[in-house]
Amino acid sequence: MQLHRPIVVLIVTTLMLTMAGCEEEERLAEMAERHLERQAEQNRQIADLQKEVAEGTRQLVEADARAREEMVALQRDLQADQAAIGQQRDQLEGERKELAAKRRLDPLVAAAITNIGLLAVCALPLILCWYLLYPRVEPADDQVVAEVLLQDLVSDRPLLLPRIEDRPAIGSAGEASSLSGPSSDQPASPND
Repeated sequence: MQLHRPIVVLIVTTLMLTMAGCEEEERLAEMAERHLERQAEQNRQIADLQKEVAEGTRQLVEADARAREEMVALQRDLQADQAAIGQQRDQLEGERKELAAKRRLDPLVAAAITNIGLLAVCALPLILCWYLLYPRVEPADDQVVAEVLLQDLVSDRPLLLPRIEDRPAIGSAGEASSLSGPSSDQPASPND
């Protein structure tokens, strides 16, 4: 629309010049020329201004794109930081739970140790008395048993076997008959 304006002005000026006289024509022609020059200058200024606006718009779009890229990078960094913080929070919560469980368990363990120690102290005299009252007898081996039996056998006062006087002699008839019992070859005595 601004480009049509100079043409319209030129046409209007030309018409006016033809209508007016020569003098006025010259004066009007000068005015129209000055006016056309100003109009051309304004058009150049508008074109330069439009170029500057276009350049500014391009720079603004580039700056906006860079800002968006930076914002996306910052959001990624923020999400990574939040994930790391979440992991640290979970780890801290796990440690807190372990400590809480340990705090609940420690008094129970201490009480159990105290009670076991008290039981041991109380049972120690009983164990000592049992040990003193019931000495352990180790089983004797065969040689020791044989020696004790031989000593008892040859001793005047045997502890395990009956006395020799109380025992019948090995070769005596009474013992032989008692050992063998009544035989069928000999007749039975009337005292038997």
